Amino acid sequence: MIKRGNLVELLNEAEYSTCKICRKTKTQAIYKFRFAQYVTDHIPEILNPVCRKCVYKEVFGNKGYTKKMKERVLDGK
Repeated sequence: MIKRGNLVELLNEAEYSTCKICRKTKTQAIYKFRFAQYVTDHIPEILNPVCRKCVYKEVFGNKGYTKKMKERVLDGK
């Protein structure tokens, strides 16, 4: 199981910026995100800023990520 605490961190609830994954500019919650490390010699870069939709899609996959987004599972609330 992936430990989500090491991969995702909420930086700001509402900020206007460009997402590093989808390249869209929007006002939304901003996260610091790092992909899971599968190869021992390679450490993935930390992406900052990343929008809420992209973070939940990367962590939980395409199916059911909107339910997790409504529950705010990664926000620590």
